[in-house]
Amino acid sequence: MVKVQQFQTGISLIELMITIALLAILATTGSAFTAQWAKQAELDKATMSFKSAIALAKSTALRNEYATQHDLPISQLCFDANTSELTVRKASSTGSASCNSPVIFSAFLKSSIEIQHSLTSSPFKCFALNNYGQVISEITGNCKTHVAVTISNGTLNENLSFN
Repeated sequence: MVKVQQFQTGISLIELMITIALLAILATTGSAFTAQWAKQAELDKATMSFKSAIALAKSTALRNEYATQHDLPISQLCFDANTSELTVRKASSTGSASCNSPVIFSAFLKSSIEIQHSLTSSPFKCFALNNYGQVISEITGNCKTHVAVTISNGTLNENLSFN
């Protein structure tokens, strides 16, 4: 008589526990990297928004739509830290550019993004540009004349300097 061996199919409890443990280790490690990647992506977006805003502010200033005097702000780049909104504003027919003049560009950044002046480490508020596209002090004196900023998101930093 011939005996036929029957093989059991399935997995043992130990095999299942090892598989679950390995998956847990991989998931934990992956989530730490994902959080850092997300922060870097937010910082990259803020940096690109800032670069786009300064380029638009310069081109608007050079255009000088209302023939504003060269010592007055033609366009202004403003950042409201309370709302995390980055705006470019232009002069109007009734006056020079300020953080209250008409908006031509707006970008909302993550609330974790901070923008500071690189030299003074003070919070960034605005840059004002004349009709030559040069950074000048705003009439009220709130804007800085140097164009070096640090954009940060937690421990990640990006330094920008504009000519």
